Amino acid sequence: MSAMNVIRYPALVVLVAMAVGATLFASDPTEAELATLRPPVHAALSTTPDSGDLWFCMGPTVDMDGIAERIVTLTSISDEPTIGRVTVNGDKGAEVERAFQLEPGRSLEIRPGPFVPGAFYAGVTVEVPGGRVLVEQRITGGGSDSGAAPGIGTGVDKAPCGTITSSTWQVPWATTAEPGNRAVLLVYNPFRAPAVADLRFIGDLGRRETLDTRGVVVAGRSLSVFDLNELIPDSTVVSASVDARVGQLVVARLQVSALPASDTGAAGGSTGLVLTSGLPETSQRLFLPGVSRESGVTSAVIVMNPGDEMTELEVLVRPEVVDNFVEPWRVTLRGRQRQVIDLDSGRIAEAGRFGVEVRSLDETPLAASLVSRPEGGTTGAGLSVLPAVGAAATDWMVHLTGPADQAALVVSNPGETTIATVRLSLLGAAWPSDTPDVYEIDPAGHVEVELGAAIAAEATVLVDSTVPVLAVMRRADPMGRSSSFGMAVAGTQARP
Repeated sequence: MSAMNVIRYPALVVLVAMAVGATLFASDPTEAELATLRPPVHAALSTTPDSGDLWFCMGPTVDMDGIAERIVTLTSISDEPTIGRVTVNGDKGAEVERAFQLEPGRSLEIRPGPFVPGAFYAGVTVEVPGGRVLVEQRITGGGSDSGAAPGIGTGVDKAPCGTITSSTWQVPWATTAEPGNRAVLLVYNPFRAPAVADLRFIGDLGRRETLDTRGVVVAGRSLSVFDLNELIPDSTVVSASVDARVGQLVVARLQVSALPASDTGAAGGSTGLVLTSGLPETSQRLFLPGVSRESGVTSAVIVMNPGDEMTELEVLVRPEVVDNFVEPWRVTLRGRQRQVIDLDSGRIAEAGRFGVEVRSLDETPLAASLVSRPEGGTTGAGLSVLPAVGAAATDWMVHLTGPADQAALVVSNPGETTIATVRLSLLGAAWPSDTPDVYEIDPAGHVEVELGAAIAAEATVLVDSTVPVLAVMRRADPMGRSSSFGMAVAGTQARP
């Protein structure tokens, strides 16, 4: 493919671009159509014109206090014009639909807030009948008011939007601990037919399920918002399950933290903003590549048993140097229970860089998340949450925005028997000559590739492997940290 000249357009372009194409997308996407496209990974894109994609993005708007910016970006990887449709649904009931045409190698920026004025949250559906479009979003905390109190809503989150709907979702981690934490559960129904769901929560005092969280009706093409601070107040960890009796949904959790540096509430503590997709499936084996070993950053794995029966499991450390052995954590969980595994214990002191595997010992499906944040009393923005996955892929696209020297690409081989031969390349550009582009990764091993300044500030990294692997982009910039899986190429997913 020829080199791309990426140009960003303001949101206004979407409002006026290619209105003549609007009638091409008059039909609503059906659940049956999605079922044939739905991958077991969070985001997968079609790279051939005979397959299409539906992308789902949720999050706050700039009308919400503490949110400075939210941008959904569509980037073409096609060599011909791409026609599609964008639908924006606000939490107050507003709905706007627009068609667009995206030229080869170009990008569109959509700011959902102006589409649905007065909405604090918005769901965005991007329909691309011809595929070959990357869809991501960036949310930035803080306000335009330079006099805002330090640490209030600061942070940044960047990640691909999702391409999957499900009737069941698990959210292993949120926190409503006071002071300074705010958490909401977002439940998006992108279809015209209403959905009916049961919501269950687990706080520090155990499970909570009340009449107002059973049989919740989520209207067609609407976004429902549940304030976890009201439902489970002052809880160090809040876990949630969403089970749809009728319909298919998309679920995510928004967490905003502004933690003081001391118990007295003094300003200057750690802050963060993170929007994390729920887990649309549970699995007997779950993988969390590339745990951060940065100084001043603490990490934990939250393991959740969403079933009703007791289970036994192990949390295994997978060092980059596979000969290093770390004693696993052995955990017993009752039904609808969760546990926090602190990864900063002495047993990993000599492990070096590592990933984590969560494994059921009795074939019970589990859910898990990796939470990384500045250590207590450390000043800085840096909350990041990575949901565990149970599937991998042989081909990935990882889109880089911002300086490459602030990012690291982690490629993990979750298989137990076969070495993965992985080749890295750039879409439309040459790979830097001073960075290796071929890696052999042992079973249960991984590599962490520091992306240097030789890579452009906007680039798409291609990951091609002989066996299914996982690809994660970890970023750190002055606004904060984020960690997210790349986008799998549709049709290359498999269970390791």
